[in-house]
Amino acid sequence: MFSQVTEIRVNEQLTELITKYPQAKIVDRNAGTTTLRLPVSNRNVPGLSLSIVLPKDYPKVLPHVAVTPPNLDHPWVQAQGRVWHDSMQKMYYQHDEKVLAKLAGNLLGAFEKAKPAGAQYPVQGALQASGAHHQPQQQPQRSRADSEVSTVPTFELTVEDVKREISKLSDEDLMKLLTDKEAYARHIAGMEELSNMGMSIKELVEKNRALAEASLEKQNQIADVKNQIAIIRSTEVLEVKNKYEALAKEHNSILSSINVNTLKEKLADAAASADGESEELSQRLGNKEISVEAFLEEFCKQREVYHKRMMVLQSLDH
Repeated sequence: MFSQVTEIRVNEQLTELITKYPQAKIVDRNAGTTTLRLPVSNRNVPGLSLSIVLPKDYPKVLPHVAVTPPNLDHPWVQAQGRVWHDSMQKMYYQHDEKVLAKLAGNLLGAFEKAKPAGAQYPVQGALQASGAHHQPQQQPQRSRADSEVSTVPTFELTVEDVKREISKLSDEDLMKLLTDKEAYARHIAGMEELSNMGMSIKELVEKNRALAEASLEKQNQIADVKNQIAIIRSTEVLEVKNKYEALAKEHNSILSSINVNTLKEKLADAAASADGESEELSQRLGNKEISVEAFLEEFCKQREVYHKRMMVLQSLDH
């Protein structure tokens, strides 16, 4: 439905353009893109013409303008004959049915005295875009290699906008709006500021929808993680807990069956045995019965065993 309404608006703009400038011709319509050729009456450059291309997403994006021949000494002409001026983006392409005719008029006025490259050319003033809103806004930086498409700016509805809109109406129109509900509804629906606000609201709705979808996706991920945790708790954690309790029970059972005094005596005897073996190794080394390397290896092992058994014995005393 919206695409059909947009197509009707674009056709109305094209009709207004061709009606006002009969020399303008539609030279190509392909894949949603419309190309118009607009001859320019210029004594300095015979055969000068402008090409206005309406992209597939027009009027949400700006039209592309180029000039032929491209070698002109004009401040609006960029690389490869592209034409750009800041005022081109201030026009109401989405709501003004005469906007293409206004754009064509401004371009014809700007290029009717253009000169070939190398000629002296006085810099002209800025385009005065009819119906342009003069709210300050940051203009995009354009370079010669810039191929990005600018979007049409939106504006907020203020009291001054309403006053200005009402001041354009005659007494008869005002009376009709007060008495005819359908006429009032049509007038409100056609206000440019409200249409722009509707676009902003639509963008916010789309952003909120995207955030809601992302939140739902996160909720699903959280639910999956909770399920995994529940599975781990019910299987792996329970299994480890059962093993730990079984080992602890076995450990306590062994400790309860052992006499502490007997254990101390056995540990003391074992420690003394390890100490005696290390002393024996020292005597064998003194008698040169073993090599130094063999002595160090065996002696360190025996001393380690001795100290471990002594530490256990000391822990039982506390």
